[in-house]
Amino acid sequence: MDTVPGLKQLQARKRELLLESELNRQVWRVEVGRLCLRAEKFQRGFDWASSAWKWAAPVAGFLVARKFKRTAGAFAQGSLLTTALKTAWKFWQARKSPPTASGPDV
Repeated sequence: MDTVPGLKQLQARKRELLLESELNRQVWRVEVGRLCLRAEKFQRGFDWASSAWKWAAPVAGFLVARKFKRTAGAFAQGSLLTTALKTAWKFWQARKSPPTASGPDV
């Protein structure tokens, strides 16, 4: 006979809840372990990309610098050509316009 009515059911329910709680803790440990494994895989993949970028960046910079070096020469030649054309145009306009009257003949 129970000293307190319903005590055995409460103790049985307590054991069930403790077992369920322990199972939930184990599930959480497994899930955290899986997340850590995924994070490590991601980190390894990122490390590989990072080391590849360390090698690719200088090569890309060298290629870009060579490309701009060629275009800089073209820009310099273009500006020289523009200056020469402006000078020739001014000379042509000066030759084409009639002489101004600035002397005793007026």
